[in-house]
Amino acid sequence: MLVCFAACLLGPVLAHAGNFPTKPIRLVVPVAAGGSADMLGRVLAQQLSELYGQPVVVENKPGASGHIGSEAVAKTSPDGYTLLVGLQPVQAAFAIYPDLKYDPSTDLDTLSIIGTFPSVLLVNPSVQASSVQDFIKLAKSEPGVINFGSAGPGSATHLAGELFMADAKVKLTHIPYRGSSAASTDLMGEQIQAMFENLPTATALVKSKRVKALGVTGHLRASSLPDIPTVAEQGLPDYEFQGWYTIAAPTGMDPGLRRKISADIDRIVHSSALASRWAELGVTPVGGTAETSNAFVKREAQKYTKLIHSAHLGM
Repeated sequence: MLVCFAACLLGPVLAHAGNFPTKPIRLVVPVAAGGSADMLGRVLAQQLSELYGQPVVVENKPGASGHIGSEAVAKTSPDGYTLLVGLQPVQAAFAIYPDLKYDPSTDLDTLSIIGTFPSVLLVNPSVQASSVQDFIKLAKSEPGVINFGSAGPGSATHLAGELFMADAKVKLTHIPYRGSSAASTDLMGEQIQAMFENLPTATALVKSKRVKALGVTGHLRASSLPDIPTVAEQGLPDYEFQGWYTIAAPTGMDPGLRRKISADIDRIVHSSALASRWAELGVTPVGGTAETSNAFVKREAQKYTKLIHSAHLGM
């Protein structure tokens, strides 16, 4: 009788997961088209569409460092038909925005980590520094004079700079932009002096020879910029910054469906067919279960909440 009762309970769950999907899926990218998050989202959307035999439509919904699109997803039905490209600013640095109308830590469920990526400390050619140590000495000689641009408050390009200031014990002035492309344009135009740009975009800027790369923020050198040492190699051994992207959904999804989508994304992320694409984008694939992914995001949120409070970054 107990076996029958359990089977009756599990039956609808398994059928629900097994029949999914029966209609198109919406993948919300909470930033403008053209950036790293958008590129990764479109790679995932294509692969999921091929796997499921249903269209996976990418919808860009930018604003408030990703919170406008993310809140919209958090408030939809947790039926698997609306997914989100989760961002570090949204899922880990939400303490910057204390008046949000939703709670990313409880209203979003991380299904899998797409991957991690380092940033690169870039400066415009007029800055008299050819290494991280040069840059630190310059910053200490003129506290607050050097500006660094970012894609907005709480973005990876912002958090990398805040961690750098804390570790190097220097004062830089943060200039937030509405997206990294505007910031990088001003970096090349010498309106700002520095930027901690995501690796894929940074690589292209360095190869254009319109900016100088001083250091990579990850624990290893980047294959796309092999001659650029890490920040840790240059006198800050404890400094490491890795950005990341996830696939998230509204909390409350059917457990069987949650496991299915998580496992499908994990297989796609680790597919040998995508290895060269990840390398091209400067991303280290991660994947993982919903449980391991949520645990990772929780640890990151604790880390950046502490930084936000200590640096008084709340808006």
